Amino acid sequence: MREPQLRGEPSVRFLHEQDGGPERSLKAALHELLARRSGVARAYLARVDYGNASASEVALCVTGPENPTLVREVAATFAKQFGRDAHLDILFLNVNQEAELKRVCSPFYEAG
Repeated sequence: MREPQLRGEPSVRFLHEQDGGPERSLKAALHELLARRSGVARAYLARVDYGNASASEVALCVTGPENPTLVREVAATFAKQFGRDAHLDILFLNVNQEAELKRVCSPFYEAG
């Protein structure tokens, strides 16, 4: 598995929820992982773009403090299902970003 890379993006646009059979399986696995972690309030799986409308990515969007251990665990879970060459962006949302995201996507995980 590749080591996660930190990226800084000047803008993020949330397009829609990423959902389908494989994504539901991933969401179930991530739900179990997130339920064992403290600090994560909500998580979303969304299609996003970073200022280029012709290119979009799938991102796990998390509300809670940035956590490198969580990033590695999510990356390992994702790699098991989609292969080591596939990638998943992980965004730690601020309040404004989550408000924007909620307009187009529902959380698949909410802390109890």
